Amino acid sequence: MQDRNSKLERLKLALSISYRYSRGKSRFFLSMNALLAFVGVFVGTSLLVVVMSIFGGFQAQLKKSIFQFDPHIILTVDRITGGEKIPAWQKWKERLAADLGTDVESVEGNIQSPAIFRRRKFLDHVFVRGIDFELDTKAAMYNLPDYFPEIVEPQNQRRIPTGDYAIIGREMALNLGLSVGDSIELIVPRGQFSLQTGVTPSIRSFKIGALFKTGHYNYDTKVVVLSLGTAQNLYALPDAVQQIAVRVKDTDGLARMRKKVARSWPYTIRTIEDEQRNFFAALRLEKTIMIVIVFLFIIAAMVGIVIATFNIVRAHRRDIGIMKSLGFSRQHMLIIFAVTGMAMGVLGSVSGIFAGVGLAVNLENILHGFENVINPIGKFYAENISHNLWSDVRLIPRDVYYFDHLPIDIDWALLRVLGYVSVLLSVLASIIPARKAAQLEPIDIIRKAEL
Repeated sequence: MQDRNSKLERLKLALSISYRYSRGKSRFFLSMNALLAFVGVFVGTSLLVVVMSIFGGFQAQLKKSIFQFDPHIILTVDRITGGEKIPAWQKWKERLAADLGTDVESVEGNIQSPAIFRRRKFLDHVFVRGIDFELDTKAAMYNLPDYFPEIVEPQNQRRIPTGDYAIIGREMALNLGLSVGDSIELIVPRGQFSLQTGVTPSIRSFKIGALFKTGHYNYDTKVVVLSLGTAQNLYALPDAVQQIAVRVKDTDGLARMRKKVARSWPYTIRTIEDEQRNFFAALRLEKTIMIVIVFLFIIAAMVGIVIATFNIVRAHRRDIGIMKSLGFSRQHMLIIFAVTGMAMGVLGSVSGIFAGVGLAVNLENILHGFENVINPIGKFYAENISHNLWSDVRLIPRDVYYFDHLPIDIDWALLRVLGYVSVLLSVLASIIPARKAAQLEPIDIIRKAEL
């Protein structure tokens, strides 16, 4: 019992010595070696959290714009072009809706075909998308579905008049100086192909009924939306559609839903991941690169812990010899210096994660604060000293297209992994110099001290 109490007292003393080695001469501050290691881990971890949150926000915003506007599963009858018409599409729609049940948000017929957009002398290629809007017969208006993107003009109105009205992207309208009520023309092929005359084009005029915004450049500049009936008349497809669009509730389960749809649909099935294969592959590659960079940052920070702990061991070689002469075992030496290194890594990682989350959440306000400080100073300097024009600094440019704000998406699961890995590497990094300290022999230390 007495021997057990003696071991416990020595363990407490070892922990007390470890704490003493971690701080400097003042009881409130870390030693220089410990401080440098702590700062390295803290800064590296906090910056990684901020970068990962911004990067995740950009990815989430891009994916949201695609999943919001595009059908999640597209059903066609042509395996090559997807251009064949589906005449009895209402029956297929009812059958699919019944078979898929509550797993889907909507099943509807769509038309999607290329066209030439003309506004006075300006010509450009666009994609026309015909969507089955809900008709309000009393008001003679089409109600836009819930999944339809944000309508920016007219504001707070998600309907357009019946008739020859089109919805275009805000960026297309800004590029061409268009607004709601202006007229545009669409030129589409119509009729059968002939070797003598080719395909006779059909030209039709539309009024702009609304402007939408998805946050995706290609959609906001290249897509013209019509009601399904209007698109059927434009492409001479009475009572037919080119594809059946399925929107699911769980976009992470597209593979499972594809198999479920295949039981009811005998023809071609494509998912949004098939349509945007290159885009999603790029996102996965970027995420992989980000994880590798994160790992390298952590490794660099842990190397700092190894160096700092080795410096502490070297600075206290005489103390190690004295403690071993007094009966401290190798295990005690291992505990003293391992805890010293672990404390630097764990404290730096945990505090860095919390600081990074706080910085990420408030980053947009912080950047705006810098703008409010820099711009008055720059304007004063330009007007009174350099006599030049001053252009306001915009750290988050409003005209950089995809986003009008700084998107932040904090991945808590990834943060937990980062915390666990940081703690594990801190343990490994501290054990290496701690083992070196435990292997030192008192007689060798005394001889070197005498020399």
